[in-house]
Amino acid sequence: DLCAAAINLVRVLEQSLHGVILLQHHPKILPPLDRDFQPFIVILQQECPTKRKKMFSRNKIAKAVALALLASVPSLASAQSVIKLYGLIDAWGGQEKTIPGSKTVIESGGMTTSFWGLGGEEDLGGGLKAVFAIESFLRADNGASGRFNGDPFFARSAYVGLGGGFGQVTLGRITNPYFLSTLIFNPFADSFAFSPMILHTWFGNLNGDTGFSNSIRYQSPVMGGFKLDAVYTAGDENPSNSPLSKRNKGYDIGGFYFGGPLAASLVYRSLNLDNTGLTADQTALIGGVSYAFSAFKLFGQFQQTKLTQSTTGETKQRTVQLGVSAPVGPGNILASVASTKITDNDVTTADKRVAFALGYDYDLSKRTDLYAVLMDDKYKNPETAKTRRIGFGIRHRF
Repeated sequence: DLCAAAINLVRVLEQSLHGVILLQHHPKILPPLDRDFQPFIVILQQECPTKRKKMFSRNKIAKAVALALLASVPSLASAQSVIKLYGLIDAWGGQEKTIPGSKTVIESGGMTTSFWGLGGEEDLGGGLKAVFAIESFLRADNGASGRFNGDPFFARSAYVGLGGGFGQVTLGRITNPYFLSTLIFNPFADSFAFSPMILHTWFGNLNGDTGFSNSIRYQSPVMGGFKLDAVYTAGDENPSNSPLSKRNKGYDIGGFYFGGPLAASLVYRSLNLDNTGLTADQTALIGGVSYAFSAFKLFGQFQQTKLTQSTTGETKQRTVQLGVSAPVGPGNILASVASTKITDNDVTTADKRVAFALGYDYDLSKRTDLYAVLMDDKYKNPETAKTRRIGFGIRHRF
């Protein structure tokens, strides 16, 4: 029966809309449902045939169903804009060769560390909005959470804050500007398996993590393509009378510019690294630039770090990275080389480190790509360590 089917459809719409909202949102942060479907049901009931009314208007029934469908769209769109589920799964396999020997590997996060997250915002009116995100790393090779055993569950991000015409302020565990500058200005981005700049920074030059816990972040509004980004971390929050009262306290402060084909950044870091029986501080500066030509994109980075420790004195490292990406077919050829000069008080350690990577990233769609990469990384003068990886992987964004 046409009428009974139409009435049931409208009722299903009403129940489904309530269900979507109940599933996706906490009632304390979402106003009551503002869609009343009863008028459409009344119209349908009036137009349906009865014992005294054999004729009925199919047009009015169709209009009532169409109006009910249109009424459901804004609320469904609103429900989806408040909170989002998103993430990325990346897995690769290949060969890894080091000084002890070689091995076959199936790993997670070849080009990007796998993660999932929930995030969103609420319009508070007057140009003000509340923002939040909780994001967790995962290992696609074995199904474990985190990048490694002991990694906090929401190690990627866990923050809440306010945004508006003044910019945005967030508190919690936050990805820091230094990491963003590292990944934006090299063709392999945040690949912890293959990017020479990532390897020389986060597995060599720099102490600390890509995200700061117990932190507050300010991001300015974009002005003429320029944006200020600053994060302060309270560190381990030990009491002032503790010998480790300053442990992991520090800050990142920097600027980012994006204007047409040109992009650039400059970020400074200061971080306390005190430990039991050890006082230590590190400062670091990283600059990056990229320019997109019609046929290819060039990348360049410079980095200088200084680590001062009470036990070993001062260690300085200077890194330069050059890279290029060029579209070929449905994907991009990627190439990068990084060179680091190491200055310390230990004559037995290497004073130079050089890495290069060459790869091809093949786009199957806007969300899925295949990649193949060769990476070689060596410590020289003397040669104390080396790593060579060749890998093939797949990455999917959702």
